Amino acid sequence: MRKHSAFAMLLFLSICSAAQSAFAEAFKSELIEAVPKDPFLTNDGFIPPPDQYSGPLFKLSHAWPQQALPPISNPPWSKAIGGGRINQDNAAAYVAALKDYVGGNARKLFLNYASWDAAAAHWYTEPWLGSRRESIHGTYSAGNFDDQSFPNTGLKVTFDTHVLTYYDERAAYSLHKVWKADAMNPEIKTENFQFDEGSVIVKAAIFVSDDPKKQSDWWPGVTQGAAQWPLYIAIPEGQQGAARTVVNGYVMQFDIIVKDSVAAPKTGWVFATLVYDADAPGKDAWDKMVPLGAQWGNDPDVNSALNPPPPLKENWINPVAPFYATQTLGWGGRLSGPNDGARNNIQVGDNVMLNAPDSSCMSCHSPAQWQPVQHKMLSFLLPSYPNPKAGPPFRPCPDGKPDDPYICSPAPGSKDWFRWFQDRLGTEPFDPDTGSIATDFDMVFAFKSLPMWWKAIGPADQPALFAIRPSGAAKRYNEYSGAPLAR
Repeated sequence: MRKHSAFAMLLFLSICSAAQSAFAEAFKSELIEAVPKDPFLTNDGFIPPPDQYSGPLFKLSHAWPQQALPPISNPPWSKAIGGGRINQDNAAAYVAALKDYVGGNARKLFLNYASWDAAAAHWYTEPWLGSRRESIHGTYSAGNFDDQSFPNTGLKVTFDTHVLTYYDERAAYSLHKVWKADAMNPEIKTENFQFDEGSVIVKAAIFVSDDPKKQSDWWPGVTQGAAQWPLYIAIPEGQQGAARTVVNGYVMQFDIIVKDSVAAPKTGWVFATLVYDADAPGKDAWDKMVPLGAQWGNDPDVNSALNPPPPLKENWINPVAPFYATQTLGWGGRLSGPNDGARNNIQVGDNVMLNAPDSSCMSCHSPAQWQPVQHKMLSFLLPSYPNPKAGPPFRPCPDGKPDDPYICSPAPGSKDWFRWFQDRLGTEPFDPDTGSIATDFDMVFAFKSLPMWWKAIGPADQPALFAIRPSGAAKRYNEYSGAPLAR
């Protein structure tokens, strides 16, 4: 791969929107493959012209705390359930307390971006993802969905999703432990990845229509009234030569996860998902973010392949959640939001299963690990068989060729399948016999920032890791889960 001089890098990153040309687009695509050697790069280098947008731009918040915060005493989410374990009877109160806890900052981020200051709010961002971030909100590409994913909901377009993650002050201490001040030489030790009790991580998911002519009210009854974020992106996403423009995306999902070993002793984490409900009461779009559910374990004793499936024990789904958001629940009804990619086209033997529920929030995050000698994540996020060839970490079906459209999957409910549905602590790697280091359920470490770091500082001729695909391949895969998209 050709090496670019420091001067050329600076020249490219200084190109303003008025001078963006086909050359700039091609140059940027090459830089995404190369990954700039700047862990604190703010964005992909494309700034919207003033006649399209004149508001604030995203700022990386990376002054991570250098010391552990004092233990949090009787946090409100714990207080809401009497200091004990979370269960299906008290999960609604737990999630409500979490929402209230982050609400002051989230409401400002959602609705008053001109006054949003992540550093002042003590919310922090991860390094090495700048070349993937658009410049207004700092989001990066995630999923791609159409009406097959949301049947009978009135969806009229194919849409893309973009995500933005923030770590609170307690959680961000782990970013410091791993990356230190310059983020160039991570200390890859199990203890460094472990988040302190009470750590809170949030993620917003923004939905953008792929139809340039239909950018508002493209999902009747679902998106009306949702918070709108301007993003500077190209649509349709992944199409070569598509020009960037400022579009308004709808903020439709907001995840809140918390390290709580008292409420969830088998995993140490509680995952909660809020989704937008146009019919919910409230004065603004933040009020109308309602719980889809919560998950605190993978229910390893519940075989959801049985008919009828046994009830889940470590999962709660809001019985009055909006209908559209229930269409993407994971295996057996385990929690998974509309952005999360828990339903995929898989192949089991000769049997093709379209839009099959094969994951969940926790089953996707629990394989988070990093092999420090091979410099990669050996596992995949979804049930699959390893790929012996170059390409995606799963074996593609039907013939093992890179363009095959399905994941070769173990049978739902089988022993191989249940590897992804175990309750393990964040200190336990998914593949304990490979020398992998567990990253405490944090998939950004394992699937995004560490791969980007290694691609930036590793050998120049190393093959691109799966999480760093060139732009021409982006439309073939879900950027969030890595699963192949329907052709």
